[in-house]
Amino acid sequence: MKTKLRVPKTPEFLRSEAKREAPRVGAYGWRPTNRDLEQLRASTQDAAAYRICARAWKRAGFKIVAIKRLAGRAPVRP
Repeated sequence: MKTKLRVPKTPEFLRSEAKREAPRVGAYGWRPTNRDLEQLRASTQDAAAYRICARAWKRAGFKIVAIKRLAGRAPVRP
């Protein structure tokens, strides 16, 4: 059975991807795409990339608490 080689994403790649994809976050209205959510979760590995993504999500109308929850960085409130 063949296995895929898993190469970790470098911080430089995460930053460039965040800069490129950030303007697209609010393009579909209030509901982000699955790719947007995956990118937000991946950006938590690098602080600069996370700030870029969080800023774009904030501009799209999401609250900081919601951004943290979607990224998996904040506990869910009861």
